[in-house]
Amino acid sequence: MNGKWLAFFKRLGHKRSSKLVALLLALITWYAIQPSISHETILSDIPLRVSVDTGWAVLEQSVGSVDVHFRGSREAIRFMSPGDIEVVIDVRGQDYQDSFTVPVDLKNVRTTLGGVRPTFIRPSEVTLSVDKEEDRLVPVRVHIQGEPPPGYEIESMTAIPAAVVVSGPRQRLDAIEAIRTTPIDMEGRLQSFKLRVGLVSPSRTWVARMEPDRVEVDVMLLEQSAAITFTNIPINLLGSPVHDLTSVLLDTPAVTVEVVGRSELLDTLRRESIRAYVDLNAAFAADRVSTSLPVRVHLPPGIRLERVEPSTILVRGQHPQ
Repeated sequence: MNGKWLAFFKRLGHKRSSKLVALLLALITWYAIQPSISHETILSDIPLRVSVDTGWAVLEQSVGSVDVHFRGSREAIRFMSPGDIEVVIDVRGQDYQDSFTVPVDLKNVRTTLGGVRPTFIRPSEVTLSVDKEEDRLVPVRVHIQGEPPPGYEIESMTAIPAAVVVSGPRQRLDAIEAIRTTPIDMEGRLQSFKLRVGLVSPSRTWVARMEPDRVEVDVMLLEQSAAITFTNIPINLLGSPVHDLTSVLLDTPAVTVEVVGRSELLDTLRRESIRAYVDLNAAFAADRVSTSLPVRVHLPPGIRLERVEPSTILVRGQHPQ
């Protein structure tokens, strides 16, 4: 074999060795990064949004959400949520006379997240029909979840504003009586409150735009109460006579007291817990031996005085003989 052929085979062997080394390095790299890119997850119920021409709205939509399978790094997959994903199909320019079917594929998936990519989506198509879009002023209905604690009741629920403008397909707007707020939980609420809440779309098969899309809800709570009347509650004297008066006489020794409170508190209330009194401290002027004083009533916590009768008492002082 001459020298030219020998040099040729040497070069060929060198190239084959280089290719084998490159292939080996590629395999090593692939196996090294495989654990970091092979994590998978499925995000379910991602809203499917449809873009239509101005002046039109989706009348019927066979599916309102989709499931998307993603593959990516462990960290990216770990922190993904449906709010990071948007699935949009664009049907602008289509013939809107009849219903039509549009494919839903991976190009419709939008996300700003790095380190992940969609691998499949289901369902793979959606059937649509559209209608002319209109605006309608619709009242807002406050949606309460649960009941106030025992002893309390809802006196009023007011949404501000009381109505919102809903934009949607003409045929669907006619059937809308009210727009509900997101549920407001009443568990454990003992005081009136104000809360800003969102509004719930009237349907999952077509999209309604609402302006505004949030309202302020003012909920007034009322403590449920009952009333009970106690008669012949004796009047006590607080303080002592002044200006050389030896004793004090009351023209009425007892009063009638009406109190209100929660039923469970009134059930345990005893007349001995109610104390009526007049305050004699500095009540008499130096040249007078009688005066009218208001009747005060001391009650247990949670009980409120509704009335006391009589509300004033004529008090007479007696000088020493």
